[in-house]
Amino acid sequence: MSRLALVTVVVPDYDEAVAFYVGALGFAVREDTALAGGKRWVVVGPPEG
Repeated sequence: MSRLALVTVVVPDYDEAVAFYVGALGFAVREDTALAGGKRWVVVGPPEG
């Protein structure tokens, strides 16, 4: 069975996106790293892994 492993979504507002994925979809933040130029690398995923 095939399954989705990784999807990249470029967003204009990191905090708004995290609030949606965590609050509305129940995902958990796995990584949130500050990058140059005010950018961030944020990884979210379902709570079970």
